[in-house]
Amino acid sequence: STRAGAVAPDLDALFRNQIERNTAHPLFFKTDTHWTPMGAELAAVEMARQMRAQMPLPASSRPGTRLGDLRPMVLAAGDLTQHVPPAQRANFPSEQSLIRQILPPEGAAALIEDDSYDTVVVGTSNVQPRFGFQPVLSNQLVRPVGLAWRPNNMGAYFALLEYARSESFKRQKPRALVWNLLEQDMVNTTSNSAWGSSAMPAPEFINQLRRAVS
Repeated sequence: STRAGAVAPDLDALFRNQIERNTAHPLFFKTDTHWTPMGAELAAVEMARQMRAQMPLPASSRPGTRLGDLRPMVLAAGDLTQHVPPAQRANFPSEQSLIRQILPPEGAAALIEDDSYDTVVVGTSNVQPRFGFQPVLSNQLVRPVGLAWRPNNMGAYFALLEYARSESFKRQKPRALVWNLLEQDMVNTTSNSAWGSSAMPAPEFINQLRRAVS
């Protein structure tokens, strides 16, 4: 992927280093398969840093998302607790993380409603709004960033194909696309049965994607 010009940060090394330096703010939930907002923020900051260094984008005429202080975010029930017998679920209470506050636009930006963007995040549930990856990336890149995500049981391949077929893609093809895949999904092919009705042979996926972006 790097030979093709893709930016692929080593998040494993980054996360391990952060865990060694700061144990107060977990990067993953204990009872859930997702990262915490603190993990999402760390990944977004590093992604933006490498994008700025390796694929500099022209300055945007519109600002990125304004961020404020950290505030508590509560995960009421982790998705792993469903595998625990009901009588034992009380042993796994809700978890808390910190998440960056999103501030309203300032000045002229507050008066303009514009959903256009030249950078977009595509992926599954790790990049859903409640974890805050997209706004931090927008803030760090100093530009609006779009978001297209689907539940992980549909898969990142389907999410990418669906976005490429969307009206927003046809209206403005992005200069940069950040494709988020969970580590365990990177070894699954497009035809894996885990994707259910979204599964398809790899040649079909490639052909459909080529048609969508042509």
